[in-house]
Amino acid sequence: MFIDFLIGLFAANALPHYLIGRFDGRILGLFGYSARANIAYSFFCTAIALGLFQYKYGLESIADHGMLLGVLLVVFSFYGGWPIITRYLTSSGKT
Repeated sequence: MFIDFLIGLFAANALPHYLIGRFDGRILGLFGYSARANIAYSFFCTAIALGLFQYKYGLESIADHGMLLGVLLVVFSFYGGWPIITRYLTSSGKT
C-alpha cells in the first residue's frame, strides 16, 4: 500500500514541476531552484513512479490501473505537446 502511495505521489508531482519549470517559475525541487532543475525533477519523478510501478506490478499490467494511466496520460501529453501549447500561447499574444 505504501508503494502505491509513492507511485501516485511521484506521478502527480511531476506535472506541477514541469509546468512551473516551463513557465520559468522557481520552486525548490530535488535538483535546485531553477526552471531547468524543475523540469529535470519532473522527469525524475516520472521515472521513479514508473520504476516503482514496474517493481510492484510490471509495466504490462498498467492497463489494469486506470487512475495511474490517466495521470501518466496527462503528464506525457504535456511532455509531448508543449511545443503546440507554446505555439498557441505565443500566437494568441498571451506570453
